[in-house]
Amino acid sequence: MSKILVISALLLCGCKTYNTVTQDYLYYVIDVNGELPDAQFTKRKDAEKYVSYFKEHHTYRIVKAQHWANHDE
Repeated sequence: MSKILVISALLLCGCKTYNTVTQDYLYYVIDVNGELPDAQFTKRKDAEKYVSYFKEHHTYRIVKAQHWANHDE
């Protein structure tokens, strides 16, 4: 009987986890002659892949900017 109570208590507990990891920074890929970013990424590696893929026709720079929704301020 006690086993059933323990199992039902575990099943009915309803523990919920939240993903609280937020991205603090965004990486913008901007052409050196442009004013607006051509792309934005949350990971620098993705931005680097983008720059290397288009390096034949563009001169890109990666700009790291603080995310607008950073709640630490």
